Amino acid sequence: MSEKNIHNKHLNDPEKFLFGKGQISWKKSQDEVWNELSLKMNRQPKTEVISLRARILQWSAAAVLILLVGLLGVVSSYHKTVETMPGEHRMVQLRDGSTVELNAASKLSYYPLKWKLERKVKLEGEAYFNVSKGKKFYVVSKEGTTLVLGTSFNVYARDEQYRVTCLTGKVKVSTGSDENVILLPNNHAELEKGKLVVKKMFEVEKAIGWKNSQFFFAGQPLKEVIDEIERQYAVTIQLDPKLNNRNFGSNFSKKHSVEEVLDYVCKPMNLKFVKQSENVYLVVEKS
Repeated sequence: MSEKNIHNKHLNDPEKFLFGKGQISWKKSQDEVWNELSLKMNRQPKTEVISLRARILQWSAAAVLILLVGLLGVVSSYHKTVETMPGEHRMVQLRDGSTVELNAASKLSYYPLKWKLERKVKLEGEAYFNVSKGKKFYVVSKEGTTLVLGTSFNVYARDEQYRVTCLTGKVKVSTGSDENVILLPNNHAELEKGKLVVKKMFEVEKAIGWKNSQFFFAGQPLKEVIDEIERQYAVTIQLDPKLNNRNFGSNFSKKHSVEEVLDYVCKPMNLKFVKQSENVYLVVEKS
């Protein structure tokens, strides 16, 4: 063999030319190798897409969770308060059609967004309720709780005093000491010295007379009478403290002026009132 042929043979056989006597054994054809490489190259982007989609789903789920928690917080915290000023009465209609008539200087609070889950209001003062039938309806006050299903009743909850009068249906009244009573129509419960006292065949018009500007008092402390006059007439009345616990038993109508009412209250008790300034009065014993 000529040198030219030998040289050409090495050029035509690159494996032997590059590696001498060594020889590579290929287990797969060139086409098979390229096919596998192409598959791997095609799979990589799909993996990244799947990973991105998974992350987007996770972020979306987290965003929805945060939104739900936020909405729950809003539902739980949002409340509505209706308050009357001295000398003012006001009617409130609740989401289920129930109505509440607030007496002067009273406050009603409730959670509108939770109303379908729980019918509950908080009362400070006095109000007449006409409750639509449905789930349990709670009236919560400092001294006790009134529970009904659908009825009409009056609640008085001022300072340490707590009175409930049932006009129709059935009412359950409970106190913080876990004492409770069931009231039927014309029944009245009153907190006396920490105990609930029930009066049957009660004259309910006396409890709700305020709705028609009529006020009844049966042997009640003078301080309570004076406080009611202040609320109804939006005035200030200074009462000699030693007169606070004197009892007064009578009634008056708001159709009269505040000075006529004060005169009516003071005369039978040997008291007098003195006008101090505009809408400010002093009640003392006659000298």
